[in-house]
Amino acid sequence: MKANRIPVVKEQILTWYEEANQHQLMVGSAAWYTWLEHASRFSFEGKEGSFTARKEPGQHGGMYWKAYRKAAGKLRRIYLGKSEALTHELLSTVATRFSGQQTREPSSLIPHQKSWSKHQLTAPAFPSNMSKPTFSGASALDLNIGRPLSPSKTPLPLTRLLGREQELAEGCRLLRQTVVRLLTLTGTGGVGKTRLAIEIAAMLQSDFADGVHFVQLASIQDPAFVLPTIARGFQFQGSGTTSPLEFLQTTLHNRHMLLVLDNFEQVIEAAPLLVELLTFCQSLKIMLTSREPLHVRGERLLSLQPLALPHAEAFGNQETFASYGAITLFVERAQEILPAFQLTSENAPLVAEICQRLDGLPLALELAAARLKLFSLHELLERLEKQRLALLADGPRDVPARQQTLRATLQWSYNLLSPAEQHLFRLLASFANGCTLSALEAISYTLGDQAASPLEAVTSLLNKHLLYQREQDHGERRLLMLETIREYGWECLLACHELEEVREAQARYYVHLTEEAASSTGEVQERWFDRIEWERDNLRVLLKWLVERGEQGQGIEMALRLAGAVAQFWTLRWYHWYVSEERYWVERALTNNTEVAPIIKAKALQAAAWLAVAQDDARRAEELYQKSLERYRKANAKAGLAPAYHWLGYLAWNAQRDSSKAQALLAECYKFAEDDKTLLALAHTTSGNMAIDQGNSDVAQEHLEQSLILCKASQNKKNLARALRGLGRVRLAQGDIAAGYALIEESLAYCRKTKNRLHQAYALDLLGRIACFQNDLASARAFLEEGLATLRILGIQRHCAYALAHLAHVAMLQGDIEAAHQLFTESLTQLYRLADYAGVATCLQRWGTILARQGSLQEATQLWGYAEVRRQAAKPHHFALPIEHIHFEQQDYELSHSEVRRQLGRQAFNSAWAEGQKLTLEQVLVLGKYPSPIHQAHGDANNQAEPNTFKQPASTTHIDALTSREIEVLRLVAKGYTDAQVADALIISPRTVHAHLRSIYNKLGISSRFAAIHYAHTAHLL
Repeated sequence: MKANRIPVVKEQILTWYEEANQHQLMVGSAAWYTWLEHASRFSFEGKEGSFTARKEPGQHGGMYWKAYRKAAGKLRRIYLGKSEALTHELLSTVATRFSGQQTREPSSLIPHQKSWSKHQLTAPAFPSNMSKPTFSGASALDLNIGRPLSPSKTPLPLTRLLGREQELAEGCRLLRQTVVRLLTLTGTGGVGKTRLAIEIAAMLQSDFADGVHFVQLASIQDPAFVLPTIARGFQFQGSGTTSPLEFLQTTLHNRHMLLVLDNFEQVIEAAPLLVELLTFCQSLKIMLTSREPLHVRGERLLSLQPLALPHAEAFGNQETFASYGAITLFVERAQEILPAFQLTSENAPLVAEICQRLDGLPLALELAAARLKLFSLHELLERLEKQRLALLADGPRDVPARQQTLRATLQWSYNLLSPAEQHLFRLLASFANGCTLSALEAISYTLGDQAASPLEAVTSLLNKHLLYQREQDHGERRLLMLETIREYGWECLLACHELEEVREAQARYYVHLTEEAASSTGEVQERWFDRIEWERDNLRVLLKWLVERGEQGQGIEMALRLAGAVAQFWTLRWYHWYVSEERYWVERALTNNTEVAPIIKAKALQAAAWLAVAQDDARRAEELYQKSLERYRKANAKAGLAPAYHWLGYLAWNAQRDSSKAQALLAECYKFAEDDKTLLALAHTTSGNMAIDQGNSDVAQEHLEQSLILCKASQNKKNLARALRGLGRVRLAQGDIAAGYALIEESLAYCRKTKNRLHQAYALDLLGRIACFQNDLASARAFLEEGLATLRILGIQRHCAYALAHLAHVAMLQGDIEAAHQLFTESLTQLYRLADYAGVATCLQRWGTILARQGSLQEATQLWGYAEVRRQAAKPHHFALPIEHIHFEQQDYELSHSEVRRQLGRQAFNSAWAEGQKLTLEQVLVLGKYPSPIHQAHGDANNQAEPNTFKQPASTTHIDALTSREIEVLRLVAKGYTDAQVADALIISPRTVHAHLRSIYNKLGISSRFAAIHYAHTAHLL
């Protein structure tokens, strides 16, 4: 031990150091008494006070402990006794005495050793698997030590029981049943088991002729002391002939009573003795609290979950919102600190997020509410995000030490685990979003735990409520932790210096998993991707760790392998925020000059190129595909050459409009693809789409039908969706709108089934434009809004701009000029910012066509003139993701152009056209807003959607009414984030995001996400 650091007992935990290594054990455990035999001193620190204990020789031999504390210039001393007498209860009582809070004399507080010998207790017969205790003259169970327990009185709570109405009713119902003799209230630490037990006992007081008797077992660590402790409450004095079990069987034989035993988990091996007692006492019932079930005959369980948290729909109803248990408890405890505290529509999202952050655990909520003396709700939430366990301390002094801080509560549970369970607990805390049992088994095996499956330890952790399960796709169960518990487990993992080896084992497992998924095809790959979707948070964390580790000179190969394998998943399932993050880490990994196998580097380069395509960055994608191609050639890996050639051909057409280059590259792809049906189908789809753009429907149909055959043969539903949409465009070009619509609708169904978000957005966009052309404006708006929402999730801003333009057309046709202009303005602004001048021309051309159909011939012609200037200024772009044009839209423009020219006359038409070519963007936007004359949308009134259905945003002056957090939420929503993404970005829960949005809607006087997005753009929040 270090000379300047003596062992210390604090919160029932002994901590000491040996050669700078920290060690801990529980006071009262077998290890505690073993340690005392070899120790010479320690200090005690608690709420009651502090002192130093020293072991000294007695006058007549033997070693005895004495407590010392200096006060008022004098050194005071209190006799403690032999090592076996030192319980936590005794130490706390002595500390109270030293602090001057105990009026009894030391002689009555702690009798001399000699006075104990006449009260020796005889132990009952114990099961063979339980060690028999030795009750010596120094036994801490003597009635004269400290304050005797009085089980005949149930503690009277000073606060209301909140949020447990169902559990209270169920507990009473069970205990009123004749067949129920033993009821165990289980749940994780801090969930409120003791408080519920007290309430049930109070409710049932009159149900039992001999009343309810309450026994607190928290200070007992040895199972052998359970029955003697219970017996003490019935005036058991102990003798050499009567055991505590025999005494209780005799005393309670004819008693009709309820015996309540609190905190049984640390003495759970004594459970068979309770069964023996119940068997002999026919009218006795026992209710106990424990963090795990007893697993004995006749036991009934009542499992307590964390308090209920509000669902999203509850945020709009203050009364409903306030009725949730977690909210009610937090608010009431806050009012104890701040009597003026009230739940309002403004602070409700913060309260909900705090409750969510604390997993609805009653103890955590009460400790957090107490902090409102120092912090505002905003400050409290921020501190919870950074230092949750450190913040949740300083609980009431009249509760056990383990309940005064959340860390102490979790430490109590942790210390009761076996070494194997503790190891598994730490391992599980390393996962970002839990894991499957199969993953845990594989990683445990890699870590060297090869002797046994972790199944037994997992079952134990589930029983102890340190884990919970959730069913994921295909029926596999996922093991997860409450975030509060996981944070404590993470601390333990770091303290044990196990992170490095755990991450290495996880890396090996997940690289193997993702590589197997990437090599699969068809429906098998879909099942793999469903599985990987649950692992995406683990993959993000792991990739970051591997790249950073590689930069420290420990090898980059695993990072590159993981990146190469998982990129296909990110892009196909298309989580924009993951695509963006992974691209950053993959590009960073590629800058590492460590030598790796060419094939590994080639796959990683291809992965980075794929991610660049996903972000519409054609220049970088082409550069990376070229580098990938070079390494595949170097490795003579023909399987890698074909996809590289395909994507280079794809970019040659879609980004550069170089058909010769594209056809040459695709020809190389066909040559190297050989029998790869999946890649051949993709190449035929790309060739078919290129032919559509070139106006060659027959060639396009031939390629796309071949792709369809290959997709069906390989059961590749992802590529099947692309081929069907391409064939739909062919039918539209051929004038068969009904057939084209049906094929695209079928494509959409496959996209939804395979969760292919990009192509789902493409299909929705096409269906919306077809519906608009057919004057089904309600359907058009529904398709286009869903497509826009999907595109915002993908983060493809250019496609969002086109979708906004299409929605502007629908709004104009519905007669909502103001909303149409706002959409139109936002669309053009984005396209200009992205330098997509061809897109600007296309949108203006379509907008002019709408104006022409409504009678604004002069303004339509001016817009067309401006569009022509923009089109001529456009250069081959470098966008990777194509905009799919529809043949009838161009036909509609050409017909409108001819008709306007006829009606205005050649001279007036040419004059308006020339005027349009001289306009500025600002003038174009004004022209689009105030065309004259504007007639109502064409067609029969029965075919019109409800007029003015596009809700206009409120004035931007309302921005002052929003809180800073609401502005953050609104800004992210306007960028296209889903509620889940907003929650991830701001480290809050989706429920809280819903609450913020509800508040935003109310303050801005709007009713939809769509209107909120427009408001954000109008208010220049982006």
